[in-house]
Amino acid sequence: MPHPCTVVVTLTPLEGLSDRVAQSVVQECDEIRRADGCELYEVYRRVDGVVVLIERWRDRDAWQAHFDTAAIARLKETLTPLLARPAERWEMYSTEG
Repeated sequence: MPHPCTVVVTLTPLEGLSDRVAQSVVQECDEIRRADGCELYEVYRRVDGVVVLIERWRDRDAWQAHFDTAAIARLKETLTPLLARPAERWEMYSTEG
């Protein structure tokens, strides 16, 4: 049985662009949430302005497949010039079960 995949992504905006980064992601959330295997896709902002995505996917294959969607292509194009550094991702699996 495939294991659910939990992912934490941090997006570090250039100075003063935290709102734009967060809004860019929020605009794509509905489409991303409809992707096959998406169980959770939430956007948060840390107190330092870094935007954090918390994702849960049915399995690693579903998570990987979402990188080929139009929503992710748009986000890559939109976010790249707004970020101080590339997105950081932590791919995790439960140690239980």
